[in-house]
Amino acid sequence: MPGRHAPRRAIAGAMVIGITMAATSAATLAGCSEPSRTTSRYCAEVGRQLGLIATPAIATPDDVLRTMDAYRAVAAEAPAAVEPEWATMIASLETASTVIPSDPASLAKAKDAALSSQPAATRIQQYTQQTCGTAIGTPPPATNPVTATTPPT
Repeated sequence: MPGRHAPRRAIAGAMVIGITMAATSAATLAGCSEPSRTTSRYCAEVGRQLGLIATPAIATPDDVLRTMDAYRAVAAEAPAAVEPEWATMIASLETASTVIPSDPASLAKAKDAALSSQPAATRIQQYTQQTCGTAIGTPPPATNPVTATTPPT
C-alpha cells in the first residue's frame, strides 16, 4: 500500500523542520547576545595562564601537554583580532610535539612551523600588551620539542 508510510514521512518531515527552526532561533538569539570572546575574558584567561604561556617550564612530555592546554585555553577566549594568530601558534606547537629527534624531515617540519609562526607570535605579544597591559614574553620555540626518552636497559 503506497500511502501507508506517508504519515510517518510527514511526521519525520515536520520534526526536521521543527528542529531546523529551533536551531535557527537559537543561533539568532545567540547572535543577538554579547559575544563570548571579549577582550576582558581574553585578558582574564591570559592572566590565569600567564606562567605557562610566558615562561613555560618544559622538561617532560607532561609539561608540553600542560603548555599546549594553556595555549588552547587562551585561544578559546581570543577575540577575532588575534584568533587566527592563536590558531597558528597552536598548530606550530602541535607540530613540534610530534617531532622525532632522529628524523631530519621531522625536525625540518618543526623548524618550518616555528619560523612561519613568528609573525603570529609577534602579533599576539603586541595585541596582548596593548589590550591587556600584559607582557607574555616569547612563546616557547617550536624548534626545541621535548620528547620522551627511555633509558637503556
